[in-house]
Amino acid sequence: MADTSTSLIPANDAARLDALDRYQLLDARSEKVLDDVVAATARLFRASNAMLSIVEQNQVLVKAPYNLPVPIERIPREQSICSATILQNDTAVFEDLAQATIPGVDTSLVQQLGLHFYAGHNLRTPDGFNLGSLCVYDGPPRQFLPIERTLLAILAGLVMRLLELRRTLGAHTDRTAVLWEPVYRAIGGQLARLSALAERPAPTGGPAPITDGVVAEVKAIADVVDQFVAATLKRA
Repeated sequence: MADTSTSLIPANDAARLDALDRYQLLDARSEKVLDDVVAATARLFRASNAMLSIVEQNQVLVKAPYNLPVPIERIPREQSICSATILQNDTAVFEDLAQATIPGVDTSLVQQLGLHFYAGHNLRTPDGFNLGSLCVYDGPPRQFLPIERTLLAILAGLVMRLLELRRTLGAHTDRTAVLWEPVYRAIGGQLARLSALAERPAPTGGPAPITDGVVAEVKAIADVVDQFVAATLKRA
């Protein structure tokens, strides 16, 4: 395996990988809560594909994939745009990958899959480490509006709250499995409303635009997850 380009390695990568170990994310098993958030994300942005990326030392794990053109579990770090996304704290957007230059990243695989648009926002831990990203891909080039950037950042924050809750419980333990059910009951209806909002047509035809109401709905879900995190830490 070729070494990952040094341009893709953040200065704190050793500490970042230590933080990643704490979350026990390095398998591709399906977790319904995460799958549903990623699916809702794709629908909200009318994007053909979405996923969580977890950036390991030399590879990137594809977790909670939504509608990817081919089954992919891991790809080399130097072929993942998310490897570059974790180097910054703002939303990374490439509206036309055919016209983009991303230092250290070979985008040929993504383009061979017919994907020319990318937007991703970091999964940032409370202590400041970027573990990966929540990202959406689409076939044709497209614009990504400021309110869409805001919404993707809030959705990534929601995912990170879920991962933090998962970590405080102990990943893949019986206790984790028992808790996911009430978490899903608490936010499942809200996720369904998000999907319904995404499917609404605009009054003039075509997909409805992202609105402040959609953003508020995602923030409300994040608030519910925060309550679970606080309750779990209080019991610990």
